[in-house]
Amino acid sequence: MIELQDLRLSYNHHRVLDGINFKAHFYEKIAILGESGEGKTTILKLLLCLARPDGGRIIIDGRDITFLRESELLDSRKKFSIVFQDGALFDSLDVKENVAFCMREFSTLSEDEIENRTREFLRRVGIEEAIHLMPDELSGGMQRRAAIARSLAACEPEMMLYDEPTSGLDPITADNICNLINELSAGTPPGRRGLIIVTHDVEAAVRVAERFLYLKDGKIVFDGSLDALTHAGDPGLRKFIKGLLPR
Repeated sequence: MIELQDLRLSYNHHRVLDGINFKAHFYEKIAILGESGEGKTTILKLLLCLARPDGGRIIIDGRDITFLRESELLDSRKKFSIVFQDGALFDSLDVKENVAFCMREFSTLSEDEIENRTREFLRRVGIEEAIHLMPDELSGGMQRRAAIARSLAACEPEMMLYDEPTSGLDPITADNICNLINELSAGTPPGRRGLIIVTHDVEAAVRVAERFLYLKDGKIVFDGSLDALTHAGDPGLRKFIKGLLPR
């Protein structure tokens, strides 16, 4: 279980989060929507303690991790794997070494085992043929797939976190990324791997999520199903999702 309790956070005297309260199971498929600067990506960083709040609590499976030391965070961080907006691949490493990085750093696997697992993860995301290419030789969609493979290789997460995974992609590539996200969270609760996607792409959110949150002025002003989303009365939310509304 994930619990965010009254989270508050400011940057340079600007209040980004102003009392976020949220509970979710690891098997849920959640989209966080909102305008730029509303703190959507910040919530993902807080779940991993890559950012720390000014107030409130972050509780993962009953354990308060809000202000734990770095050395105490490994167990909770291994429950998640994040794919950053730009992929965040290491420019100086080829695809193979990007995906293998965490296995080399944090496991005792042999070179043959690392090679086999790397190919397995690349096969799962459909780009095994790119194993020896450099990041700048990949298309945008292939970079996202390589980033997802690296995230899977880092651990066997209970939940995937995606920060704008379709941003800047053409419609066909974005559709393929959504298909991959769905494949990685296939199945029925509670046995499936869940996801949280932060996105401006409402169509992508609808493709992969079952629960929708809308942030405004640092607060969650909507939390519900797709049906509830399309019938919400908040003017800002209705403008944000206007492409989903009947004409």
